[in-house]
Amino acid sequence: MSFRSVIISNSANLTLKNNNLIINNDNEFQIPIEDISILVIEGISVRLTNRLLNKLAENNVATIICDEIHLPSSILIPLNSHYRSYKVLKQQLDQSAAFNKRIWQNIIRQKLYNQGKCLDILGLNGGDFLDKLSNTVESGDKGNKEAIGAKYYFKSLFGENFTRNTGNGINAALDYGYAIMRSAVARALVMYGFNTALGVNHCNELNSFNLADDFMEPLRPIVDLWVYSNINYDCELTKDDRIALVDLINSECIIEKQNHSILNAIDKMIASYTTACSKKDFRLLKLPTIKQLEYHYYE
Repeated sequence: MSFRSVIISNSANLTLKNNNLIINNDNEFQIPIEDISILVIEGISVRLTNRLLNKLAENNVATIICDEIHLPSSILIPLNSHYRSYKVLKQQLDQSAAFNKRIWQNIIRQKLYNQGKCLDILGLNGGDFLDKLSNTVESGDKGNKEAIGAKYYFKSLFGENFTRNTGNGINAALDYGYAIMRSAVARALVMYGFNTALGVNHCNELNSFNLADDFMEPLRPIVDLWVYSNINYDCELTKDDRIALVDLINSECIIEKQNHSILNAIDKMIASYTTACSKKDFRLLKLPTIKQLEYHYYE
């Protein structure tokens, strides 16, 4: 199973040799492609071959391209990598509105619960409110409890004056971390044959990753935990910060009552969604629960 997250920050030539990623920037490094789950290309002077891109796609590596200020601007993931992609697409298209609303209800319940856990872990007030709010989420989140929870949660986490639409160090770190989680979820969805444009709740016609945006929701508090402890308003996102945010996918969480890395939990979540879709039973969906940030060393 792939487990490495690779970040290319400086000028380099990236090539393929014997199924290894070759990184050449005065010194030469090689990493087996099969070990890589996410490749982040930050450097604006990085050159890579089409042959390498094809091999990365074959191995379901999520390749993230960043802009000149190091924020992810695009995700490269393989097309039709699943052996029954048409069957999975038909299942997606055949799901009823009622099924999708129930799936979304479960996702938002878990997101609110995880937000409450985040506040509890950090010793902040508000966890009980979000826990109770999660239990009131209706099918399709008809009462928009997600928005109510978000407003309460972010003010409890970062202060009364905090908003998500202003430029500061906290928002820059949140945006970067969320983009990494989104990429990891998109990678898993493609591996299981899903069309990421067909969302459960998100339905933006200009968004190719609506389904990834749905399933990353319960994972956002993982990023929030790290940002609260490491970033303030006036911070500029450093290379070490970006490395730490990418490495969050190797942090530990709980799914099916067991400890797993975020990366493996995402795989289990999407696998359970596959089962839920095929059996048309929303109760089969498994979602991760966050815990204190801790590196996961084994599966």
